Amino acid sequence: MRKNLQKSSGFTLIELMIAIGIISILAAIAVPAVMNWLPNYRLKAAARDLYSNMQKAKLEAVKRNCNATITFNLPVGGTNYDCVNYIDSDNDLEYDAGEQILLRLNFADYKSVNLTGNTFANNDNGRPSVAFNSRGLPINNAGGFGAGTLTLTNTNGRIYTVTVSSAGSIKIN
Repeated sequence: MRKNLQKSSGFTLIELMIAIGIISILAAIAVPAVMNWLPNYRLKAAARDLYSNMQKAKLEAVKRNCNATITFNLPVGGTNYDCVNYIDSDNDLEYDAGEQILLRLNFADYKSVNLTGNTFANNDNGRPSVAFNSRGLPINNAGGFGAGTLTLTNTNGRIYTVTVSSAGSIKIN
């Protein structure tokens, strides 16, 4: 004789409620950690982008045998950029209309990141800037070495500094 067996498939309501409870507890633990991690990630990304921007200026100056300048707090086309990297074709260490812009950077794009310190010398327009000459060495408008640091902070109080040495070495601390 054959027995009529019923197969039970699927989940019971109790099993589903337990699974939802476990997922809720894990989410409650993970969300604050992500909210604390995100500003630190953005700060590190901004510091890396600034570092890359400076390396690009240095390499383009050597490649093109001219000055490549980075000017901070520069308005271009009605928008104020925190950092503009351009080929300084007339070697005056100032952005003039028509000079080729390589990169633009706004720290507001990283949301919780602010530029809080800048020790680079000001150009004739009163804006901090650093230029790299055709040998990859930093220079400033006074003809001296363009060494300096930029300090980036976030809402968690974390700090990164991007430093350019007088020998042209760029590093993130």
